[in-house]
Amino acid sequence: MTEMILTDRINDIAAREPHRSALRAGEATLDYAGLTAAATGLRDLLRAHGVGPEDVVATVLPRGGNPIIAMLAVWMCGAAYMPVDAKWPEARRRLVIDRSATVVLEESAEAGAHPGMPGEAGLRVRRTAAAPERANDGGATERNLAYVIHTSGSTGTPLAVGVEFGSMHNYARYLLDLLAQPDVHGDGDLRVLLSADLSFDASLRPVLLLAAGAELVVAPDLTEGSWQDHIDCIAAHRVTVLSGVPSWYSGVLSAGFVPADSAVRLAFIGGEAVPNGVVRRLASDRCAVVVQYGPTETTVAATGGRLLNDGFLEAPIGEGVPGARISLYQDAGFAPAADGQPAYLYVGGAGVARGYLHDPALTAERFVPDPSGPPGSRMFRTGDLGKKLPQGGYSFLGRTDDQVKIGGRRIELSEISSVLNRHPAVTQSVAFVHRDSAHPLLVACYVGAGADGPEAEAGIREHLAGELPSYAVPVLVRRVDALPVTERGKVDVAALARLVKPAEAEVAEDESDLTDVERTVIAIVRKTLDAPCSIDDELFSLGLTSLDSLNILAQIREELGVRVRLRDFFQARTTRNLCKLIGTVNRG
Repeated sequence: MTEMILTDRINDIAAREPHRSALRAGEATLDYAGLTAAATGLRDLLRAHGVGPEDVVATVLPRGGNPIIAMLAVWMCGAAYMPVDAKWPEARRRLVIDRSATVVLEESAEAGAHPGMPGEAGLRVRRTAAAPERANDGGATERNLAYVIHTSGSTGTPLAVGVEFGSMHNYARYLLDLLAQPDVHGDGDLRVLLSADLSFDASLRPVLLLAAGAELVVAPDLTEGSWQDHIDCIAAHRVTVLSGVPSWYSGVLSAGFVPADSAVRLAFIGGEAVPNGVVRRLASDRCAVVVQYGPTETTVAATGGRLLNDGFLEAPIGEGVPGARISLYQDAGFAPAADGQPAYLYVGGAGVARGYLHDPALTAERFVPDPSGPPGSRMFRTGDLGKKLPQGGYSFLGRTDDQVKIGGRRIELSEISSVLNRHPAVTQSVAFVHRDSAHPLLVACYVGAGADGPEAEAGIREHLAGELPSYAVPVLVRRVDALPVTERGKVDVAALARLVKPAEAEVAEDESDLTDVERTVIAIVRKTLDAPCSIDDELFSLGLTSLDSLNILAQIREELGVRVRLRDFFQARTTRNLCKLIGTVNRG
């Protein structure tokens, strides 16, 4: 049996400092003794259902403290944790559970349900497949599965990435060693904000810091609130460590978060190319900024580096973390690239995942023999371009295929096309990123039969929303007569981008009948989207993204003093309905 770094250290802290604060979700809190007791009780329930090494436990739980307790309980059993976002379409949830899970852990309002986080619903366990064969019952080893995270797949089926305990422990040791450096966080209480969804592997970083004695603060659900809720959470609980993608930082910074006025001393940033402006706002003598890079297949992050200022021309990603090997090759023959030469980026070493569950062919294609490693070792073909920097470390130069990241989430454009092509009215389609706007927009164009116009396109979007997670649903769906092609016969995305633009509704010449609230809201939308907007516009036809939505709500709160929930904003859909909603909230 191997050392379980996270759960063993949490148990040690609970024995030494039982009343040390461990977990906070909303108004509910648990100290380390309470967290250990809750996780141990749930562990016993899981064991009663035969849960052990190589079991994959799907957790279908809303945001809060229960998912954290569940994660620890699963690891105490030596099993693998598989987060399933309760907001995913039902078809997607059912698909990933049927393909990968052997046990499901979910909420239950029934009497006798196992208690979880105070103030949250009880829990129940149900086995969905036979327990895997085990060589022994002595507990997990470094080679057993620790967690399964789903990423976008080019065929339209999500990819289940399986990561082993050895890989997770290697990253955990890196985090603990980093925090031990006196100039990174310093002495004093460690309070870490969990801002990401648990279905996103970057969420593991804050959770792993429980092994350092941190208090884990679960941020409110953004879909139920606004950027201001996260800002308030950071301030109210004197959070000292942040972890997020650049678009999250941009959101809270634009909504009024001032790092220098907070208790924040360490900010992890990664998942997208790091903008200079975000680093400029974060970096200071009081706050260390650590940039990280790594696909899900390389265990949260394969590189890390301290950014002291914003004086960089290309997005830096730091050096390889201990145990990881970063390699740059010129071609498929693995000819080494010279320093400063753009090349294909591969990651080898301790963080390389087991592979894609149930897909040995794709695993063999992307997890290839490592010519720089010991016999039998593998490295992951990231599909990214990078180069070695003269001052040390690496820079990220973009993708080599049609995989993109928006808001830190990995999206396979071909997956969107695959789902779109399954619609009976679609004969051909393509998805792409429209960059001629304030923010990159995910767009889909299709050729098909049947009715045309906004209602038909809305129906296509609903079809996509029924199978894809919300972040992968295009904000614009347009029917075209034909997909233009280049001289080489490939879809001409540049021509489509010129043809398909966010709707530019003409502004009414006479706006004298508009109320002050309506004029203010229209001005906010125009400024945010850098596009015309009128009172009856369908907001999503203007190319609205989730990030735009949160920024609009932040401006509405600042200028009108009204807090609108993101969920209600989405339901409003038009500018006029949004103004009516603001009036209702104001009266309330």
